[in-house]
Amino acid sequence: MNVTNQPQINPDVESIPYADRKKILDATRGRTDLADLSSGNPDVPMPPHIRERLREEVEAGYAPYTHYYGIPELRTRIAQYLRDTCAITVDPDSGILVTQGVQQALYLVLRTILRRGDDVIIPSPHYANYDLDPVASGGRPILVPLDEKDGFAPDPGRLERAVTPRTRAILFSNPNNPLGVTWYSSTLDTVADFARRHDLYVLADEVYRDFHPERLTSIAALPGMKERTFVFNGFSKSHFMMGLRTGYVAGPAEVIDHVKQLHYVVALCPSYLGQKAALAAFDCPRNQLEPIYAEFHSCLELLYDRVSGLPGVTCVEPDCGLYIFPNVSRSGLTSLELSLDLIEEAGVITLPGTEFGPTGEGHLRLSVCAGREQVELGVHRLERRLMELTSNSQDGGMVDE
Repeated sequence: MNVTNQPQINPDVESIPYADRKKILDATRGRTDLADLSSGNPDVPMPPHIRERLREEVEAGYAPYTHYYGIPELRTRIAQYLRDTCAITVDPDSGILVTQGVQQALYLVLRTILRRGDDVIIPSPHYANYDLDPVASGGRPILVPLDEKDGFAPDPGRLERAVTPRTRAILFSNPNNPLGVTWYSSTLDTVADFARRHDLYVLADEVYRDFHPERLTSIAALPGMKERTFVFNGFSKSHFMMGLRTGYVAGPAEVIDHVKQLHYVVALCPSYLGQKAALAAFDCPRNQLEPIYAEFHSCLELLYDRVSGLPGVTCVEPDCGLYIFPNVSRSGLTSLELSLDLIEEAGVITLPGTEFGPTGEGHLRLSVCAGREQVELGVHRLERRLMELTSNSQDGGMVDE
């Protein structure tokens, strides 16, 4: 039988771009000798407390549908966490939705608040999927460059120039992936003032909050911000439950009510086992978590010290999380070219800065997720290859000024 009709694809879906990450994955296929400085998937087991609680649930043999919007006890515990760590008071019934990870929550909120043609301001470089969700929702991502010389803090003038009559929201992560930096109170005050003056929603992804040794300010806790801010968080990174896909969003009840409508259509309800693991996470002894956080922080310091000391490389010092974002523009290669070269010539996987938006050109994102052994091997290979490029500077390689 001949098919005469071309497939009719929703143009919003058809417009979702493929990222550079696919080219990196293709280049690594079949290689078993590579050191991994690219992963966002922490290579540590879940804490024993969570594993034991999950084992009990599995042995009981039940995995039923749960409450559509999250187990009530879990939503109550999330509300307590937000009150205790973020100084945000949220009603667990009307203001919190449990989702299949933060990624689903971001899509649900943007799909709910955006009309076709609306704009979302995204300080950039940014987490790769931030500009995909507005496109999938019929909106436009407006990327506002962050400068290394400013420590990747947003420039108020650039934010102002990005506003259009269709601007609906601003979206960012804090602490930041891929930049490894945190925006503190003074910076958040600037962003909050900008959002209030232009009547914007704020979408704040705080999934790396628990990696920071201090109690961080949440932008939702600032004056006049609770009613316009959506706070996203989850358990993937903080409790190493990445594959259990359990996240949540807290926000204004009148909007969350409609987000729940879409969530029901997309997912019906969150994972039973993922939510049980999240409940266990709230009771997890600190002595099962803090050594892991400390080890990642130590690896991050190691990676930063070694990479920032290389000729021709500059890097903003990270203060939290799992990543650094060095400037390697003097290599004479584009970010993607350098990432592919490092796979082929050095045996180390990195992600090009352009994976995190075009403003990431000239940078790499390097990660400590694969653990100390991989970090030490990867940074040794990276050093050697970048030194080779430096020595070939007369042929268009790196130039140390």
